[in-house]
Amino acid sequence: MPLRYSTPGAYVETFDADPQRIRLRRTDVAGFVGVAERGPINVAVKIQTWRQFQSTFGGFLRDAYLAYAVNGFFQNGGRTCWVVRAGDATRSTYASVTLDIAGVGRVAIRASSPGAWGNGVVVEAVWQRDTISALRIRNDAGDTRTVPVSELKRFIPKPGRTEPDEPDPRDYQTNLLGVDEGALQELNDPPLAAPLVTVRDARVTPLDAAHSSVRLTGGADVAAAIRLEHLLGSGDPSAPMGLEVLERVEGVAFVAIPDLMIGQDSSTKGTGGPFFQTTGELAEVQRKVMASCLRMKDRMALLDLPLTMTPAKAVEQTTLLSHDSIAALYYPWLIVGDELQLHGPVRAVPPSGHVAGMIARVDRRRGVHKPPANEALEGVHDTGFAIDVPTHGLLNDAGVNAIRAIPGRGILVLGARTLDPDITWRYVNVRRLFLMIEQTLDQQMQSLVFEPNNPRLWRDIARLVSDFLDRLWQVGMLDGDTAADAYTVRCDDTTNPPWETEQGRVTCVIGVQPPYPAEFVIVRIGVARDGIQIRTDEVRNG
Repeated sequence: MPLRYSTPGAYVETFDADPQRIRLRRTDVAGFVGVAERGPINVAVKIQTWRQFQSTFGGFLRDAYLAYAVNGFFQNGGRTCWVVRAGDATRSTYASVTLDIAGVGRVAIRASSPGAWGNGVVVEAVWQRDTISALRIRNDAGDTRTVPVSELKRFIPKPGRTEPDEPDPRDYQTNLLGVDEGALQELNDPPLAAPLVTVRDARVTPLDAAHSSVRLTGGADVAAAIRLEHLLGSGDPSAPMGLEVLERVEGVAFVAIPDLMIGQDSSTKGTGGPFFQTTGELAEVQRKVMASCLRMKDRMALLDLPLTMTPAKAVEQTTLLSHDSIAALYYPWLIVGDELQLHGPVRAVPPSGHVAGMIARVDRRRGVHKPPANEALEGVHDTGFAIDVPTHGLLNDAGVNAIRAIPGRGILVLGARTLDPDITWRYVNVRRLFLMIEQTLDQQMQSLVFEPNNPRLWRDIARLVSDFLDRLWQVGMLDGDTAADAYTVRCDDTTNPPWETEQGRVTCVIGVQPPYPAEFVIVRIGVARDGIQIRTDEVRNG
């Protein structure tokens, strides 16, 4: 607050300046694609709690793993993810019913999203004395919504008219779903069903004192027709599906598609799939996921392997994949509690969802530079395959991140490697650190576009980038005893010669030293004449 001056004179004030700084890009946001019970199809929805996922997409399914993955994400510390329900929206049908409500009029009620789940939605009359004041809409899971009659009347044509007052009744449902201005949706407490204008020649069901509740009908379950293109996309930019929809979401840091494993377990034989029959076909599918991440240049792929794949086959699988640091492979499956009780109290699920939550937890607690390994997975009872020390060594050398049950410590992720054998890009934290730096600089320096291309601009760029990298070094995200060891920044006439500036280009060359993990801690014990000598060394593999 400025001081109150009464005596004339010169005064000096001090204040905390807030110089222009580059803000770190968030790195703990996951993206999931898979099969869900309900919810919008081929629309990216921002989910921030497990309860919100259940409200939007339903619960666990016998024939899919998406709900298990998202639940594992939140159990392990994840805070925000984007979810895309895969399916063919053009072939899906909504459950609905056309009601003749006593004292109100005729109106159609349609489930908020397609699928057989809508056939379990019940509409009940809420009475106030001898009139219906509202409709209570509930489903089999116990979720309820109440729609007042005052809202319904907007969709009932006035006498002498065949159209409602609203020019487009779909606007009402759109508002209920909370659609953003763009193509993406962020749902907030979505409805189970919404009132629509009545349909001519539709079969009308009375809702009155004699018929106080009605069930919706006609919803078609799209899960049984899931194909690979629904998960990964068909290449048609006018009708993106699955992973293609997720590409339109900014800020996703890692991607998991656990339902690529549909059909690899006896409990998921009836949901479409299997999407691959051989290890070669599996590699082709996973390369498509990796290609999506390479196009986006801001996210990594977390890949699963089939439940029945042996460690030797897992090692062999890495030879079929492109050696790129944009992906990390995790093995084996996890044994988790199962509310569906399909084969007892537990069920095997792909690990990518739980691993995604663990990575998000590490990012928030330590930072993206911390290798996401030697960390426990929550909500996991066991692993689908017991990995011993020699097997772990084989998997680690091949770039497969092993998950092991360690007595007294729990279920641990004991690997932080990408699929790139090159020491430069071998580790997940190094690849993700560079992705964060690249995307942060790209986003935060957009304001400099079209500025006069002269030495002043070069100095401003060098100052901003140096300040950004220095803050990374100060908090331990870059390695080096001094700032000069940790990073270099050069933006001057040597990087911007006249023939470059004449083309409207500005070049800033930076170098950084990432913190490579110490994978092996070796204790050397030597026996000397005067006693035992112990020395501990941290060894970086490479």
